[in-house]
Amino acid sequence: MSFQINRLTLLLTIACCLTAPAAALDTSSGAGQLETFMRMRGSSDGSDVFANWWVTIFAVMPGERPRPILRLDGYNVGHFAKMPDGGAELITREVAYYRDLASGEIISEWANPFTNQKNKVLQVANDPVNSRFPAPKPGEAGRLPFMVNGDNVFLRLDIPLAYPNALQPAEYPAESTGPTYLASEHFIFFSRVSELDADKSPSVPLTYSWTRTGPWLPWMKMGTRAGYLLYSGHGKKFARFEDLPTDVQEYTRKNYPLYMSSPRSYATPNETSWTYYKKKAVEAAASGPK
Repeated sequence: MSFQINRLTLLLTIACCLTAPAAALDTSSGAGQLETFMRMRGSSDGSDVFANWWVTIFAVMPGERPRPILRLDGYNVGHFAKMPDGGAELITREVAYYRDLASGEIISEWANPFTNQKNKVLQVANDPVNSRFPAPKPGEAGRLPFMVNGDNVFLRLDIPLAYPNALQPAEYPAESTGPTYLASEHFIFFSRVSELDADKSPSVPLTYSWTRTGPWLPWMKMGTRAGYLLYSGHGKKFARFEDLPTDVQEYTRKNYPLYMSSPRSYATPNETSWTYYKKKAVEAAASGPK
């Protein structure tokens, strides 16, 4: 998500440990919570899963009603790897493609209504997007805000973000919104108690909603113009690449075939749309004018 949909695991590092499945759903202990989350978000047996999203992007300008400007469809592919000490790693990468709001077509160029310029679109291609979970501590209490109501299991994660911008204003005045990257990610995950308890399968059906606030994208070249982007979306988990929307499959096979499966090993640092933009800018500068 979020295209940095796995930043949610920043919160999980304070509540993660592994254990064999309990006899009944456990959403109160640290061990039970991570086991439940692994089965909801991924698969506890280490299989690849695909978590996709369908998103509308709104521009929020001071004093104006938020206006939809783009769509964004994509997915994260990843797997959980259990570590010898009892911890775990979530090893993933993700792609997402910008679409025309009216036609729904994947676009390579965008007519910017705020600058009246045409911007070359840089699709989301983040690799890796990884998280590491420490080994369990005996009797550790869970800190994830699971809620169980009847047959419904909810997990809401609100993640504020603030860290140095990979694109500093002095070097990237058109692409940078400031020295600090400011954003927030908001997830609500939905599963069923009956499916989690049914046969202790390593993976259960999952749907979720995702909302994000974030700065103008670098390729929009909006600089420090007042305003921000609001992402409103939802998604679900798929077991196979072939279950994803057909046009997403086709575009990925043609342009990003590596993203048809997850990475095999853990690596750092994680990629974001901002570090990816900087990497591409450096590559373009090194290759010289065309």
